[in-house]
Amino acid sequence: MDIALVAPSPVPLAIGGAENLWWGLLEHLNRRTEHHADLIKLPTPERSFWEIVDSYRRWSELDVSGYDVVISGKYPAWMVTHPRHVVYLLHPLRGLYDTYPDGWPLGCSEPHPEVSALVGFLERGGDDRALLAECFGRLDALRARDDVPDEVYALPGPLIRQVVHFLDGIGRGPRAIARSVALSATVAGRPGYFEAPVPVAHAPSWRTGLHSGRGDYLFTVSRLDAPKRIDLLIRAMEHVRSSVALRIAGTGPQEGQLRELAAGNPRVSFTGFLDDERLADAYASSLAVLFAPYQEDYGYITLEAMLS
Repeated sequence: MDIALVAPSPVPLAIGGAENLWWGLLEHLNRRTEHHADLIKLPTPERSFWEIVDSYRRWSELDVSGYDVVISGKYPAWMVTHPRHVVYLLHPLRGLYDTYPDGWPLGCSEPHPEVSALVGFLERGGDDRALLAECFGRLDALRARDDVPDEVYALPGPLIRQVVHFLDGIGRGPRAIARSVALSATVAGRPGYFEAPVPVAHAPSWRTGLHSGRGDYLFTVSRLDAPKRIDLLIRAMEHVRSSVALRIAGTGPQEGQLRELAAGNPRVSFTGFLDDERLADAYASSLAVLFAPYQEDYGYITLEAMLS
């Protein structure tokens, strides 16, 4: 079979667990099975209301009909259409699902007539793909107006939450998906992710060269971004009474803030990017590997640490 793995590329580009998963799956399918696989990625910005809308639209228009099977795992890549479409779910846009702020309105109550009409359309729901044209048409009409309050386009916010849930209901609806699988029990159990129980398939690490060793420092590696909570580790080091050091590997949008937070503690250092060989050595040479993200989907770092 010819298999298309479809996945979004973050803007700006960042390499994390999702990218590692797709590389590993691509390598496995092409080298260890009789199948042929491609990895298809599109730049997928999501920094604003309209970037998210446009990213969903681009994926919904992508033609993957030349493949026998399509596998997606993250929003909005599952908006592609194919009769044999499998969703291997990592997560939807979590900030509009399980990490949407408690107590915030779930629906938009803005009285502007164009907004009200869109909300009514979204609330009627449906999983017919023919609804996509009307949905994007209504959004385009709204974008053309200059009298809509800015707060309507808040991210996160109730309107973008309704839009994304509506689009996901079509992209991942029962008419669209041949089979759904979850990356982990954590993902499978999150409220609002699935309408019925799904099987779990753990993804092995694709990383080679992991080995055991002995060391005397604490280590972590991650994309330096807020959900990974590297700041929590840095603050914790202020309460560590021994002389043990913490080495932090990786890059990301929070790097400057984290370096500033750690500036007063000489035991905390940043290694920047580590290639595979140096990363394997860093794992093996550490006393322990710390990993404290908020409700991580799976966590390759813990798996690779235990393999080391």
